[in-house]
Amino acid sequence: MGAASRRSSSWAPMGGRSPLRAASALRTREWSYPQAALTTLLAHERPHCDISTEFHTRNGPFTLVPLPGGHRSSLVWVTAEPAAKRLSGLDDRDLAAAVEHQARSMLGAMRIDGPRGLVPMRGLSVERPVADRLALIGEAAHVFPPIGAQGLNLGLRDAAAVRDAVFSAREANRDPGAPASLAGFGRNRGVDARLRGAAVDMLNRSLLTDFLPVDALRGLGLVVLGAIPPLRRIVMREGVQPRLGAPSLMR
Repeated sequence: MGAASRRSSSWAPMGGRSPLRAASALRTREWSYPQAALTTLLAHERPHCDISTEFHTRNGPFTLVPLPGGHRSSLVWVTAEPAAKRLSGLDDRDLAAAVEHQARSMLGAMRIDGPRGLVPMRGLSVERPVADRLALIGEAAHVFPPIGAQGLNLGLRDAAAVRDAVFSAREANRDPGAPASLAGFGRNRGVDARLRGAAVDMLNRSLLTDFLPVDALRGLGLVVLGAIPPLRRIVMREGVQPRLGAPSLMR
């Protein structure tokens, strides 16, 4: 998973349990949420038209991600851990009916079309994503709930930024794994991960709270985004491809 260069540097997309991160002694912070994500693949009656849909519920996001072919989607259903375990124990027919109900039948009749997963929700951040001849990317560097595909987008920017760091070092005839070569990567990716992680954590916790003012503020924000298309497009663009500090491959 981590690819070693000729000078024995490692770029580590090894997931949230990365052994390279553990061996590096980088300082990390971990936490958990009272939620779990049920994942599976779905076949459905109506076409998804290549549109990803995310419902924000009291217990977490319910997300349908379109797959090739038009009539299959990936499901990530985050809910309270006991409810997720109960859903995971249903037979295919009853689970498909529960998914269709939660999706407001927007894609018509559902059928379970793949294996299931049950993933406890947790968070992780590192103080710095670089160490001696090591750069952490993806979930090796940051873990948070699956809201707005921010984890995926952040990981793609990590990979593009590693590419920039390696190319810049080679153009300057420097060692790609040297501290000076990785310093910019560590600084820029650390800021991006902290900002995105904090935003996702705040939004996820706002779904779980019973505090009325927080509910009202979140609802007002979503109403404003829905009512002002230019603002919605800006927010969506910044979530996928922020202009500030974007790797050169994504500009």
